Amino acid sequence: MLVEVRDHQQRRVRFSALDYQHYKFLWADKEMEEPWWISLSGVTGDVALFTLYTDTNNPDKKAALAYHIAAQKLAWWKNDFSIDAISRNYVRGTAEKFGKKQLVLDAGTGDPSESSLFDVRKDEKVVRPHHYPESHSYFDTVKTFLNQKFNLSPTSALEYLEHDSLIFISCYLHEKELANYLFALSPDGTLLLKEKLGEHLKGIGLDTFFILSGCLIFVRNKGELVSYEII
Repeated sequence: MLVEVRDHQQRRVRFSALDYQHYKFLWADKEMEEPWWISLSGVTGDVALFTLYTDTNNPDKKAALAYHIAAQKLAWWKNDFSIDAISRNYVRGTAEKFGKKQLVLDAGTGDPSESSLFDVRKDEKVVRPHHYPESHSYFDTVKTFLNQKFNLSPTSALEYLEHDSLIFISCYLHEKELANYLFALSPDGTLLLKEKLGEHLKGIGLDTFFILSGCLIFVRNKGELVSYEII
């Protein structure tokens, strides 16, 4: 498992590789050459795949970067490639230059592949939440629900995911300073879990939680990796 931790004050992002079966880090707090405009997209085999934002004024302008986890070195890099999905052997994505043409690359080499076999196993796929800024209509919908149900008034942005008949919401609330909370709800709106992910925040984050191998995973207070099994 790879962990991404973003420091909004310093505008730096660090990555750590965790062997969660043996509860040990392979390496920790590694920074890439691009200190901020990069995010983890997924892992397949011994390769970690990252999205690099090549134009900070246009989030659709992306490149893909592959990194060997064990060797700790760059495997390949491809400009104008937006990662859509990752399998054990291949990476599927979109090239804007060719009119949003879909391409399949070999995950190990980055070379184009003619293979039509692209199987993402459900139990190994990282499921990420949808991110809705305050200006999005869905933000207002979820905000209204939280206000009516729990008398909460989210601000700035929120993340929302429906998975295995459960609803997960990560939102920001004004306390003395900005705080980030994660809620898990049943389909009828019953509160199953409430976690404070961070407080005294200067900004918001992306992918504040995710689902992997049937577990809800998040980082609490920038220093504690927490996992709940979804049953």
